[in-house]
Amino acid sequence: MSSERSHKAEKVIERMGKKLTRQIVGSLAACVHCGMCTDSCHYVLANPDDPTYAPAYKADRIRKLFKSHYDWTGKVFPWWVGAKSVYTDKDLEELKDTVFGKCTNCRRCSINCPMGVDLATFNRMARGLLVHVGIMPEGIAHVAKEQWEIGNQMGILREDYLETIEWQEEELQEEMNDPAAKIPVDRMDANIVYTINPREVKHDPRSILDAAKIFYAAGEDWTMPGEGWDMTNFALFNGDDDLGGAVANRIYDKIEELRGKRLVISECGHGYRSTRCEGPNWGKRDINDFEIESSVITMLRYIKEGKIKVDKSKNPGIYTFHDSCNNARSCGMTEEPRELLSLVVKDFREMYPNRAENYCCTGGGGAMSMPEYRERRLKSGKIKADQLNATGANIVVTSCHNCVDGLADLIGHYKLGMKVTQLVNLVANALVLDRKSIGGGNGKKPAEANPALSGIITP
Repeated sequence: MSSERSHKAEKVIERMGKKLTRQIVGSLAACVHCGMCTDSCHYVLANPDDPTYAPAYKADRIRKLFKSHYDWTGKVFPWWVGAKSVYTDKDLEELKDTVFGKCTNCRRCSINCPMGVDLATFNRMARGLLVHVGIMPEGIAHVAKEQWEIGNQMGILREDYLETIEWQEEELQEEMNDPAAKIPVDRMDANIVYTINPREVKHDPRSILDAAKIFYAAGEDWTMPGEGWDMTNFALFNGDDDLGGAVANRIYDKIEELRGKRLVISECGHGYRSTRCEGPNWGKRDINDFEIESSVITMLRYIKEGKIKVDKSKNPGIYTFHDSCNNARSCGMTEEPRELLSLVVKDFREMYPNRAENYCCTGGGGAMSMPEYRERRLKSGKIKADQLNATGANIVVTSCHNCVDGLADLIGHYKLGMKVTQLVNLVANALVLDRKSIGGGNGKKPAEANPALSGIITP
């Protein structure tokens, strides 16, 4: 093999040195190839005869490069530790197929590794190295460009966003029979600033309405931001920390501008993880002036504090719950959604395994934006499909928009005959709206005062 390297290969090697952290180096050095990760991967379980899907094998595609250039063992004993460099753009394309096409960064292998190897973390790093030199799936490039240039990952213009909110406000007024009901935008000093996933504007505006109904019923002082409203962050998927910092800071800057007391993130696994957990690091920001929480926590608190009343009989059906990988494995949010679900439905059945051991919906890691890998994604989805089918449920609930799309895709592919919904939809549907229950029956009115509250639903 020629020792000459392409410009892109040279840049990938150079940038790797700048991205090596203690966590990444520890994971690259710690693997003992015990195989414990193998059976934890849904790709492996769906492709048992293909070793290229094994987490250790995938990790070694990155580890070889690290050993060759940044680890002393690779310089002294390259044949022993498997050190191997990249030389051509073709080598980088092959790496792209591994890091983007054979892993959703779900971290299930990570929690099952006895050595603490976190493949998802350095797989994300490898994605970022390739993105830096322009090697990535076309869909990844398109979404990142939209978030860089327009401010949200679906390229929704400000006027379209505001028009959708205005439309949902009209729906709110009609459903509440209250012309004073509002979906406020850019209200100063609100208790809650509510940020959403662009999918809600483009494909699921009903979820905005459902959230507004809950805030209305709770008598909440809330607002949506006119800018910086996209709480998703595609940097989690493409490995671009610069994008991550820019997107996170847009949100943080807007909350501080509005002097909001609490940032509430609508149901989205990667949005919650990116904004609450990763964003401050990417954006080099200390968050001291406001709290950050998932809307799951907000809704649960409203019920516990008596701010809203619900009737679980309004949600007939048999329900199961799918844990978002980012919520459960990366953020530890497993019990709160179950507690909330049990308050708004009568028949809830667990799928197994669950919580941190749950299998990926196959839509994570940006997979839904990479159609070239759809066939292998859906094949790996057989593991999740079998999980769903075994519950006997006819409705699967999740707290993640990526999971909604990933689950709907595989449910259709495997003809499971199930529906997918989110907690916000169930809570809104279960609301008991009467003169005595608005704002917990404590005399509070919704943020835009309704002087009568007589036309909602009679007690």
